[in-house]
Amino acid sequence: MTFKTSTALLSVSFAALIAAPALADITADDLWNSYQAIAETVGGELTATTTRDGNKVTFSDAKLNFSLDFPEGSASVALFYPTLSYTDNADGTVAMDMDGDHLYKVVITGLNPDTDTMSAEFVLNYSDAELIASGSPDEITFTYAMDAYRFGLQNLTANNIPELEDFAFSFTGEGSGLNGSSRITLGDLVTITDRAKVSSLNYNAQMKDQSGIETVTSATYTDMASDVSVALPTGGMSITNLAAALKQGLSLDYSGTYGASSTQTSAQLDGEEVMSQSMTGGASTGRVSANKDAIQMTGKVADVSIDVAAGAGFPFDLSAKLAQLGMDIKMPVTASEAPQDYTVALSLGDLTVNEELWSLFDPAAVLPREPATIDVDLTGQTTVFQDFMNFAKMMELSDNDVPLELNALTIKNFLISAAGASLSATGDFAFNNDDLTSFDGIPAPSGSAEVQISGANGLIDKLIEMGLIAETDAMGARMMMGMLAVPGEGEDSLKSNLEITEDGQILANGQRIK
Repeated sequence: MTFKTSTALLSVSFAALIAAPALADITADDLWNSYQAIAETVGGELTATTTRDGNKVTFSDAKLNFSLDFPEGSASVALFYPTLSYTDNADGTVAMDMDGDHLYKVVITGLNPDTDTMSAEFVLNYSDAELIASGSPDEITFTYAMDAYRFGLQNLTANNIPELEDFAFSFTGEGSGLNGSSRITLGDLVTITDRAKVSSLNYNAQMKDQSGIETVTSATYTDMASDVSVALPTGGMSITNLAAALKQGLSLDYSGTYGASSTQTSAQLDGEEVMSQSMTGGASTGRVSANKDAIQMTGKVADVSIDVAAGAGFPFDLSAKLAQLGMDIKMPVTASEAPQDYTVALSLGDLTVNEELWSLFDPAAVLPREPATIDVDLTGQTTVFQDFMNFAKMMELSDNDVPLELNALTIKNFLISAAGASLSATGDFAFNNDDLTSFDGIPAPSGSAEVQISGANGLIDKLIEMGLIAETDAMGARMMMGMLAVPGEGEDSLKSNLEITEDGQILANGQRIK
């Protein structure tokens, strides 16, 4: 999902700085003005040499400069564009010359401009491509379509950067059936929207790290669709302090889907394979949003299959399957005196692993091989004391600085089911951050939870049969369950109401245990 999100954002960025939008007549100059407005939102300056020949307009030697400010100094970034060629049409629209290679180069100069540098080239190639811009100067809409396209990262170099010494990386890819529409709107904020579909996409990445391990990753995606909206403050912003920009209106909202995917990764050291992995997935959805209130990431993938060949030194290959993999993470990022909502959710549905892995600890097949499920859904409130997106400020925090405190936790769902047993719980708790002594440094909780357990005694019997626990240990576990729980509905089931009072008492089904 990360790569697909990045691909969608790249398409918006290139669309924003390569083409434009529709409501009245526009010219190529209007497009260029919109690109400059976007550059100014990141504190950058976009320049070029303009050449006109009839209704043909060419922007050559185009360059975007901006800086990255750190506590110890600044680094500069220069992005060099290929020649951009446009045609002002008689109907008030603008066409862009898209076919062929388009070479972009980025150069990053560090705190010591004489020695600390990094550069890379990014190549785009379009086939049978069309891009038409229309609209008004302040609201430019463009539509685009291409039968095929290729892209690649090449010639990555670094000077006086120890982390990148003896490091090599290349990246290539291609896609087909790309079409969509974008809009750039200039106002109090610069907003960019993009909606696109891609029939197929694949890429190949090769990397060699300082230890000499060479890694090759290839991936394929089908039936992709994305919807992106970005709002940028017009006053400029610092990449190292996005907190200020968020308060001025910076926001991102991306959602995407794709039909199926496959990924293969292999790693070699001195010509010998040390690991290979393949993964496939079915229909997928994902969303990433960021604004002054929170950053949220959600995703869901169906029919996941993972196979790992661990290479020499491991006795067998590993494989796992999941009917569904999902996540939902929401975290407030802006400091506030008032508590703010958060979410942490993870779902692994119907997880199965190969028999060879089971046999490592259960060769006699005592435990049932039924699919396992983990489903956790937690929400609550937290008070944030620091602007997390002020990266420069966060780097200055000491170990004694507390960036946030936990105020409340709601267990909407907590389920673990495996090996014939299951544990589930729901509950609500509040936390007293003025009391850090009652629970050994943890803010004192108060609230209650409902817990259900099934198959626990049967699982204990099987673990004894396998020799993993002793009878004496099992007796202690059964006594503990007897203290904390009462019989539930059905055979080998238990339930319990666990409560923590505001004065620090712990109750199980109304009986005080602390």
